[in-house]
Amino acid sequence: MKKNYHTHTYRCGHASGSEEDMVVQAIASGLDTIGISCHSPLPYFRLFMIRSFGYVRSIFAAKFLTKWIVADGFGSRLPYRTKNEHLQIIKELKEKYKDQMTIYAGFEAEWFVQYANYFQSLLDNKEVDYLILGLHYDRYNCMDRYYLRISDDASLVRYGQNACYAMDTGLFSYFCHPDLFMSTKAEFNETCQKITRDICHSALKNNVPLEVNAGGFRRGLKQIGDHERYPYPHDEFWKIVSELEVPVVLGLDAHAPEQLCKEEYDQLEAYAKRLNLKVIDTFEFKKGTTKSV
Repeated sequence: MKKNYHTHTYRCGHASGSEEDMVVQAIASGLDTIGISCHSPLPYFRLFMIRSFGYVRSIFAAKFLTKWIVADGFGSRLPYRTKNEHLQIIKELKEKYKDQMTIYAGFEAEWFVQYANYFQSLLDNKEVDYLILGLHYDRYNCMDRYYLRISDDASLVRYGQNACYAMDTGLFSYFCHPDLFMSTKAEFNETCQKITRDICHSALKNNVPLEVNAGGFRRGLKQIGDHERYPYPHDEFWKIVSELEVPVVLGLDAHAPEQLCKEEYDQLEAYAKRLNLKVIDTFEFKKGTTKSV
């Protein structure tokens, strides 16, 4: 593996390393291509959160207000006020290191339909080279609806529906950690099987690769139901991906420079080989379509 398109910087609030730190480490690790893809900044985020969360509930949610509204989503994504500075730095790095590696600017974007036109504008205006889809929250961006903590079937069904709808828009170049919904689900039941097959069929229809993500390995083994396993990648999900021959990319999901390393690539490659996955290292940068939004 010589390429990684899933890289975060300190600007996300839960990672470390600057844009240049990540590039320098990528070069040292032998990569020839890096995509820097912080969690997407969102304009009018506070208003969106209050409307989504509910005015009455927001008034009494002091911790929520402090962390997610007053701090403009600190710890969850790149603040909108820093977007232009961040993208300008990446532009300068592209030129500075052009003889050593290829650098792309991207964002990992939540699927919030209210922001569909904004995501389209990022691509239309060539502010970023690509977007990748990353679903973390059920309906809105707050921790009590976080897929690493919820496992009821109704929420997971919405996960699958949102994933398929998002892929239909043509905005997203690939779908990162698509099996995140299994993070705390004890049983891979019929609902989970249907969600997985729906995601796979949508990925094939829209030519959107699915990503095996190293972040789940870093979280370590967890006791989930009767089994000790990683939150993701989840074997039963990827067995269906293999069966349907959906193209797969490997993503380090690096949140620190030291995570851009051969050892983590080796772990991803070994997993992909064990599950007989159809791994690709290049894919189409999607540009969206207003007809689908």
